[in-house]
Amino acid sequence: MTSTKPELRIFDADTYANGDPTTYGLPLDQYAYLQDEEPCYLQEFDDPILLDRAWVVSRHADLWAIDRDAELYAADRGYINMWKFTPIDPVNGGKPCMLTSDGADHRRQRGVVSRGFTPNVVKKLEDRFRGYARSIVDRALERGTFDFARDVAAAMPIQALGDVLGVPEADRVKFFGWVDTFSAPFDTRITPSFEQVIRAQAELTTYATELLELRRREPGDDVISQIVRAGADETLSEDEVMGTVLLLASGAAESTANALSQGMHALLRNPDQMSWLRERSDDVPTTAIQEIVRIASPFSHFVRTATRDHELHGKQIREGDKILMLFVAGNFDPRTFDQPRTFDLGRDPNPHLAFGRGPHSCLGKHVAALEMKLLLEELLQRTTDIEQVGEIDYVRDQFSHGVYKLPVAVTPA
Repeated sequence: MTSTKPELRIFDADTYANGDPTTYGLPLDQYAYLQDEEPCYLQEFDDPILLDRAWVVSRHADLWAIDRDAELYAADRGYINMWKFTPIDPVNGGKPCMLTSDGADHRRQRGVVSRGFTPNVVKKLEDRFRGYARSIVDRALERGTFDFARDVAAAMPIQALGDVLGVPEADRVKFFGWVDTFSAPFDTRITPSFEQVIRAQAELTTYATELLELRRREPGDDVISQIVRAGADETLSEDEVMGTVLLLASGAAESTANALSQGMHALLRNPDQMSWLRERSDDVPTTAIQEIVRIASPFSHFVRTATRDHELHGKQIREGDKILMLFVAGNFDPRTFDQPRTFDLGRDPNPHLAFGRGPHSCLGKHVAALEMKLLLEELLQRTTDIEQVGEIDYVRDQFSHGVYKLPVAVTPA
């Protein structure tokens, strides 16, 4: 049991900006205290842009159960995270999407969008993704020394997700520029003002309708084309299309880039694991990708709303109360994971929560895994050494567990 209560600053953006690289930039001791002593506690927020209060749940077993119980813990009653406003929260002025719907609405939207993520579709993308990975590594080798976070990790999702969504190549830089602007609203290096956040969201939602019209004229295998082809009983409204584009663009792009950067940093800090992966770089194992995602935990939490009064760990939860699922803590819960702070690319089983486990689990997880696998294969096969040549710099944000900068130098094979 944890005997001494640490200063709890889990929801302070500076906690993550100044994170300890030996604990993946995360306040793991604070998470452990909560799991041992206060597995369900009431967090009061004192910030006009954050929700007022929420019950914070941190144990893996509880999180697993809550995420799977859409009847007791609803996603369609407002707030997806600790922010009072997000562009995909229809209750608070945003656009509707799968993540903020339940029941029949959720099944309809997910059923249509999932056709863009079938195994056959993903398989067709593999050769194209491999080409993107090679081009990214080509440029990295030419530079020799570069910022892994910007020049490699962020570069892959721009191309890969552009294909998945059907965004023309000529539009991808501006498209993902909008995404970057509102992905980390607490880091002024990325987003100087909230006015720019709002402007970027508006520009992206407007673009979503243009993209829909383009795919009506020029359909393909992408997600937007699948929406266009949907039958009358499945049709997504224009607002739902906007919400879907916002969700997939920000969720998939940021999560993949964050996971790749966090994963590379973990590899650099664990030479034995780097060697292990190099030996398998002709076909990077699934276990390696899943362990990278576990320690990266690209998004720290999500929020649900209690639909009725009930008790959890002796606390009285009332209908309408917000439940903050601290997934990142659950991914380091020793009740579920053996030596959870150890980076083990062969870990199996690995029931991490980073992709979610319930009806709202990540649709694009196979695409993200493929992106990471191909990029790591190309990078490790074509280098003999990767060295960190400067300190890691984390994104100042308590929702997105991101890397702002990771300077590295590579030695070509």
